[in-house]
Amino acid sequence: MAGDLYSLERRKRRKQQAGRVALYVALSAYALVILYPLFWVAVNSLKDNQEIFTNPWGLPSHPLWANFREAWSDGRIGMAFKNSVIVTGLSVVILALVSPMAGYALARLRFAGQKTVFYLLLSGMFIAPITGLIPLLKLLRNLDLVNSYFALILPNVAYGLPLSVFIMRSFFIGIPKSIDDATMVDGLTRWQTYWIVMLPMALPALYTVIILQTVYIWNEFLFALVFVRAPELFTLPRALVTFKGTFITSFGPLNAAVILSAIPTIILYAIFSDKIRRGMSMGFSAKG
Repeated sequence: MAGDLYSLERRKRRKQQAGRVALYVALSAYALVILYPLFWVAVNSLKDNQEIFTNPWGLPSHPLWANFREAWSDGRIGMAFKNSVIVTGLSVVILALVSPMAGYALARLRFAGQKTVFYLLLSGMFIAPITGLIPLLKLLRNLDLVNSYFALILPNVAYGLPLSVFIMRSFFIGIPKSIDDATMVDGLTRWQTYWIVMLPMALPALYTVIILQTVYIWNEFLFALVFVRAPELFTLPRALVTFKGTFITSFGPLNAAVILSAIPTIILYAIFSDKIRRGMSMGFSAKG
């Protein structure tokens, strides 16, 4: 009997080990598929056009680090980097201020039409930005905001709010209501309860909102293509298009510009990936 139990336990352990090995192999293959294009772009950023076409898969024979300098200065990537920082920073700050307050109000306060407001806000997640492009362009033109930072900030905030509020509301719903009652007994107002107690508890979800929206807005291209015409206001995705010439394209500096534009978001996600997973799991585990 003991021998049968030992044999059964050993087979179970082998199955678990085999499953773990299969999982690691699958994840390694997936990581290779994701990381190899980045490696290929990084390698070709150190080549000239001739070497890229003759040896696209090999390492550079003579690395051209000047491609990065050319992309930063001649390609105006430095100016575009500054514009992306301004647009992304201001948009994320507005979202970080508004979405927690809206999420808390929809999760904790009781008012007429509360569910209607929530579902109307939630419906914004299912509206593709391209469908509102022409009305937005007319609105921004009437407000004299075309060719300005606000032509990018306001649409990014509008399209970022539905998901941000949804994440924050889900998190606040998961916090026991007894905490609110305790703060009221202690004499705190509703605003003090939110600012002193609830918001610090919701920081994991807020970090998730900040990081997700930063990555999205940093890489946003459609609004920058339509709403901004002045080269000195181009963001990074829009500036990358200028590397493509009519008759010839310098692929080395273009790949260097792609690497420069991707580095901030890669670093940001690598540092805060644990906070993203924790905030998403805690937020979506709550019942709305």
